[in-house]
Amino acid sequence: MFMLTTTEATLLAAGWLTLTGGLLLGVFRFLPRSRRPVQAHVTCPLLHRRVGAELSRDEWTRSFREVVRCDTLGRGAAVTCSQRCLATPLAVPAAAV
Repeated sequence: MFMLTTTEATLLAAGWLTLTGGLLLGVFRFLPRSRRPVQAHVTCPLLHRRVGAELSRDEWTRSFREVVRCDTLGRGAAVTCSQRCLATPLAVPAAAV
């Protein structure tokens, strides 16, 4: 029968944990993410009203990362605000979910 000493078992477990941690770190931190633009309605904290916007959604975590375009600023204008609207509840069309 195969037996391990305490030191060997500890080193084996530490090696597996290091390998698993390295792979997870590589996948979630260093590999590029797939992002998709999604149309949504957000509540603008500056204007205190709902406005249409195009948001960038991270396809791995299904969370919204940034505002790409905002109807208030104009469709072609760069978004230069603090994007605090991402912290408010979003209204996303059912087809985009």
